[in-house]
Amino acid sequence: MKTAIIRVGRSLLNVVYSLFGALPTKNRIVFMSRQSDHPSYDIKALVSFCEDRDVETKILCRKMKPGAAGALAYGCHVLTQLYYMATSKVVVLDSYCIAACLAKHRDSVKVVQMWHALGAMKKFSRSILDMKEGHSSRLANAMGMHENYDFIFTSSEASRPAFAEAFGYSPEKLTIMSLPRVDALLDGQRDESVKQQIREVYPQLADKETILYAPTLRKNFDMTEAAEKFIEAVDFDRFNLVIKMHPLTEGSIDTGRAIVDRKFSTMDMFCACDYVVTDYSAITYEAALKGLPLFFYDFDIDEYEGERSFYLDYKAEMPGFMSRNASDIIRAIEEGKYDKGRIKAFADKYIEKQKGCTEEIGNLLIKQL
Repeated sequence: MKTAIIRVGRSLLNVVYSLFGALPTKNRIVFMSRQSDHPSYDIKALVSFCEDRDVETKILCRKMKPGAAGALAYGCHVLTQLYYMATSKVVVLDSYCIAACLAKHRDSVKVVQMWHALGAMKKFSRSILDMKEGHSSRLANAMGMHENYDFIFTSSEASRPAFAEAFGYSPEKLTIMSLPRVDALLDGQRDESVKQQIREVYPQLADKETILYAPTLRKNFDMTEAAEKFIEAVDFDRFNLVIKMHPLTEGSIDTGRAIVDRKFSTMDMFCACDYVVTDYSAITYEAALKGLPLFFYDFDIDEYEGERSFYLDYKAEMPGFMSRNASDIIRAIEEGKYDKGRIKAFADKYIEKQKGCTEEIGNLLIKQL
């Protein structure tokens, strides 16, 4: 029943798209995302690059909210997406997009997928169909999951097979391009500016070393207990603790001693921290690129491997101390158990291009016009 409704909706969507297609086309690049209601650093950097070269751009960012009102609002947003896709020449995505994947595009329209994660660690998208954290394969096929891409970016040769599997394309279809955020992550001048902004909000971060705890999103899982165990293990006389939970994470975190930040991005918070604790998050690639000491609090590793799994050998490749026990992680931080050489080797393997990334992608997009 559900797939039959989707087929009808897909047909209606393409009728509307064909009507918009009768309108004049502009030399315009449209950036679309459902990761947030606000553009990511990557989108803003590319828009700035293109507009500096007198190329017209349009940003369409909206998260899909729950409930009938959310569905109605997103439906109206899809109509806006259809209009701008039909009247632009390049469409840039950083996530799955209903309109872009269901529409029948003219040959002159180029669709670019620059996935929002810098690398592929835990399996996602088409790799986890019919698994606990994934969608059903029947629904994914009906919704055209990741169809219609002309370009797909991956950050390295090592990541090419993972991204190919996740999107359902042959490996040679992928292009090695690092996201614009790589330029920012390696910009020392930006580091100092962002650090100052963070310390204006949290002046206590200047007094002690800071641990950043940024776990991955777990669907239908309450993170309260795991986070509280980590908080209990920290010696607050010696360290600050900043917690960056994914916006969709379930559970409430004690804010009495730790800073549960919602003002800055995780990428920005790297500028003000001394140690990064994560688990299966793709922020590992970003932290490694910055050379930050990495530690892995993998309290549910056995369950996670069974329910979702990884593209790489997690236990062998993660560039840092790992433990299911929060106290072990803090002790390792206190004892300086990290290897800068191993962290750099990991970053170099999975992020091949480490400068001029905004310019390279920007020029590719403009060339499609």
